[in-house]
Amino acid sequence: MKFLIKLFLFFLLLMNFSCNKDKTSVIKHHKSHEKSRQNVPFSDAVQVDNLYFLTGQIGKNHATGKLVKDGIEAETKQTLKNIEAVLKYHNLTLADVVKCTVILADIEDFSKMNTIYRTFFTDNLPARTTFAADLAAGAKIEIEVVAARK
Repeated sequence: MKFLIKLFLFFLLLMNFSCNKDKTSVIKHHKSHEKSRQNVPFSDAVQVDNLYFLTGQIGKNHATGKLVKDGIEAETKQTLKNIEAVLKYHNLTLADVVKCTVILADIEDFSKMNTIYRTFFTDNLPARTTFAADLAAGAKIEIEVVAARK
């Protein structure tokens, strides 16, 4: 009986190792769909199987190349529109977002940012981290997301 149990455990162990050999992730680096961002030194999104890791977006109007005016509310709205555009390019929506990282230049803008953020994320709320740091280009906000294709 002990021999059969050992044989069974050995068989399970063997099956475990043989099944794991075929598991390899597909990693794909996507350049931006925006002509003005074709030569930046980073990917617009990196796809790992069904997950999409998007580069952080700021409140820049890509048509003008300038940050939008009128403060944190306007920048938050533009930032989320920029994220929507990248997601749409990959046939995804905000409903596919599972994680957001929000970086504010001034943590005192949290409440104003959150008011606008809640108009974009109404159902299936993603996990979120928010903190303050110095941001590039004079931006008041930067948001990066991870989305999952269903």
